Amino acid sequence: MKKGRLHINNNSGFSLIEVLLTAVIFSTLIMSLVGILSLGEETSSLGGKHSQAVFLSEEGLEAVRNIRDENFANLTDGSYGLTKVASQWTLDVTPDTNGIFTRTINISTVDANTKLIKSTVDWQQNLQRTGNVVLTTYLTNWKPF
Repeated sequence: MKKGRLHINNNSGFSLIEVLLTAVIFSTLIMSLVGILSLGEETSSLGGKHSQAVFLSEEGLEAVRNIRDENFANLTDGSYGLTKVASQWTLDVTPDTNGIFTRTINISTVDANTKLIKSTVDWQQNLQRTGNVVLTTYLTNWKPF
């Protein structure tokens, strides 16, 4: 009997193409996860800033309501900011700022006993976008004499 050489081709290792394909899939997965996390963080930050802007705009309406309660004649048409003097809100000739937020109060006449009040808050959301919140209400002269 002839003794022959038994030749077994055992390719049990990974080929270069398999390694490269695995690296591409893994890096794509990691990049996707990083993108999702950064987008979630930015969205959360924008939501927080929007909530602050809504609060400042509501505060503006409440401040004008307090000014109206003092004397309806204090509500003259125009654009204003707000300041606090001795724990009393007053209208100022320039918009007021609070950090990155700028608040403007617009007062206009509807009729002799009614004013339209708009409280607008603007801010820079990011390099490409600005944010804006506008709340409106009508205030009446509820204590006419």
